[in-house]
Amino acid sequence: MPKHAVAFDIEKYLVLAGIPRGPKSKFYIVDPTNGSDNNVGTSFKAPLASLAAAEALCVANQHDVVLYLSGSSGLTLSAALTWSKDYTHLIGLCAPTRMAQRARIFQLSTLTGASPLITISASGCIFKDLYIFQGVDDATSLINVKLTGGRNYFENVHFAGGGHATQAVTGGASLLLDGAEENTFVNCTFGVDTVDAGTGMMGILFDSEAHRNLFERCTVRIRAGNAGAGWVQVVDATGIDRDNTFVNCLFLNNSATALTSGFVIPAGMGAPRKLLLKDCMALGSTKLDANDRGVLYGNMNAVTGADLSGVAVQLIS
Repeated sequence: MPKHAVAFDIEKYLVLAGIPRGPKSKFYIVDPTNGSDNNVGTSFKAPLASLAAAEALCVANQHDVVLYLSGSSGLTLSAALTWSKDYTHLIGLCAPTRMAQRARIFQLSTLTGASPLITISASGCIFKDLYIFQGVDDATSLINVKLTGGRNYFENVHFAGGGHATQAVTGGASLLLDGAEENTFVNCTFGVDTVDAGTGMMGILFDSEAHRNLFERCTVRIRAGNAGAGWVQVVDATGIDRDNTFVNCLFLNNSATALTSGFVIPAGMGAPRKLLLKDCMALGSTKLDANDRGVLYGNMNAVTGADLSGVAVQLIS
């Protein structure tokens, strides 16, 4: 090592990054460019090549950490991945940009039926600085990430589903919260605006009484190829329970085709089932809820008329 070089202290980094550590905690390095799954994975000189191999080495409930080192190429999944071990964290080592982070996870172009591509069934995990992109010509791979676990924390994660026109259709979503509860999303992005989204393509889906999930300073992006696409959909009358809250979030449709309803909410939803929007803004939707289900609550005040609270308008023409 050069005379003035300073070794990267992984344990110190994890503490400074706010990653919990316990008496049995271990860490594993994933480097898809230079790694091999035959390595031990405990140093940058002998990293693993795949997330599946790293997750398999982790032990639930002891705050093991997988560090994914970004590089010139991404990590491609040849099979759907399940993250099932509680208190096991996944951190991308890359510039902390808000979109298309360079710690990239892709679907192999020949992989079919990956719906979801990634399932997160574990609880108590931390995910940071990751880009999860699903963009292949396969109509059987529609859900990018499915979250069933609870009390997980996501920061600076881009859930990029619908990255191919074949996938950006009814049933497609960047994130499905299926019974997920009390998860927190901070500075995350959902969706892409590089593909025309067809009818029914959504940024976020709620199902199975998902509840008390918090989205803070997040962005939901879409480029509508059809007015029937949307930012958020509640799958059925029991898709959510109690409240799910969006604070200081942006809902953007970068298309000349306005969404008929930015939020798609079914009939028959009874109390207490609410979506709360605090200090949010929406661009590119005719109405937030075209059916006026009485489920959306916000504090943004009317901008251009009833049910358009928080909808962006051109201030200078």
